[in-house]
Amino acid sequence: MACLSATSAWAQAPAAPAPSYQFSSDGSSVCIPAEVVADGLVFVRASVNHHPGWFILDNGTQGFTVDREYAQQASLGNGESAQARGGGANAIQAGIVRDVEIGMKGLVLTHRNVVVIPLKSLEPAVGHAVDGILGSRLFDDFIVAIDYAGRCVSVYRPDRFQPSAQERAIPVEVDRHGFQYVEATIALPGGQPVRGRFLIDGGANDYADIFKPFSDAHQLPPAGMKLLDEPGTSTGGKTQSRDGRAERIEVGPYSVRNPPVTFAQDVEGLMAASDYAGSIGAQFLERFTVVFDSPGKRIFLAPNRSYTDPAEYDESGLRLHAEAPEFHRFVVTRVVPGSAAAEAGIAPGDIIESIDGRATKDLTLTEIRRMFRQPGARYRIGIVRANGPLRIVPLQLRPLL
Repeated sequence: MACLSATSAWAQAPAAPAPSYQFSSDGSSVCIPAEVVADGLVFVRASVNHHPGWFILDNGTQGFTVDREYAQQASLGNGESAQARGGGANAIQAGIVRDVEIGMKGLVLTHRNVVVIPLKSLEPAVGHAVDGILGSRLFDDFIVAIDYAGRCVSVYRPDRFQPSAQERAIPVEVDRHGFQYVEATIALPGGQPVRGRFLIDGGANDYADIFKPFSDAHQLPPAGMKLLDEPGTSTGGKTQSRDGRAERIEVGPYSVRNPPVTFAQDVEGLMAASDYAGSIGAQFLERFTVVFDSPGKRIFLAPNRSYTDPAEYDESGLRLHAEAPEFHRFVVTRVVPGSAAAEAGIAPGDIIESIDGRATKDLTLTEIRRMFRQPGARYRIGIVRANGPLRIVPLQLRPLL
């Protein structure tokens, strides 16, 4: 899976003139169309200096970020030199471009700074173009509502937002980067429930990450818990983790049963942070309409129609990348040892051409991953290896966790 987590440019400085904004209506921009892909990542169309692109909406990334290639296409350049830190252990050479305009439907942000880093390496893992990230600075000044089920994002001036009767307020802490933290409980099989301070991270496409210092302090995971090694991809490079199934995750009055959770193994970078327990990610959040009210130090949660759905996990053992620019060519990057895919003889480097006779050029990576999470499903997979002929192999899914 991809993990898009807090990215901070250490050398940022205040912009002059002061940042400002303008709504096209009455202090709100309601229902900006969104795409939800790759287990809860929210993409919206936005522009920097009128150059359009696809941006991840991510409260767990500091400020505003644009891809280096996109910056060149938009004639932004790389700006002043800086360093940034992502989810992996590697520092990232970054640039800072000052005094730009960021636009989205119904809202224009002026006199803003953007961090320039490479983001295109994230695209194959999410199966979508990534031109930038709308991060914590959007959440600093506004109330941002994400309707995952309705596929829309709304932005409000704080005095224009009125919560609905269905939305329950949960207090959060907001740190100096604009990141929101919430008290959450994770119950694991064979152990006592653990409670900690978790980053609410809409850019981490999992249910929960438990960071290594917290795991070590609480002797997690419990002995005998079934685990699966799962390397990941982040803005800071590769991450190392192990997946397992929790009994439940609780945030406020809400609980998700039997969710997969990730135990980070990194000893450097964000995933090794010791000042909080871990993160609550987008797979948890997408079961709700989520309202981020950083000015009011709270979030609102309202369960949507998927709230009680089973928490599924891949049963194929296939780890796929979707190749740019169309993201409809699916390459096997890894096969979990002992999995259904390994027994079927599928190998890294194979191209998935069809599933049950349906050409994969008509599918998205998100759709394929959803198919491979259907308990006990059977498929006939068309694969091509090393430019050889198409082969059809049977794939009988079975649980990995």
